[in-house]
Amino acid sequence: MLENQQIAIHRLICRNLRTKASYVPSIRTENYLVESDHKAQYWCIKTMKVIGPDDKFVVPEDCKPERKCFKSLLDVF
Repeated sequence: MLENQQIAIHRLICRNLRTKASYVPSIRTENYLVESDHKAQYWCIKTMKVIGPDDKFVVPEDCKPERKCFKSLLDVF
């Protein structure tokens, strides 16, 4: 059942989040990852792993501004 569902994401996404379907974030909007396939494999470019610098999993649903490692696309440094 869940295999055919798309997860809608309408919030800020971390600039370090990557997936093959969205390797380069859009500079036009922070909501560049509008839909996420549940089969997609995500990684953090800080760690190059599925675990972020804060030892939590890297997925769009969890890569929120509340995480210490979160960086907005609008953050310069």
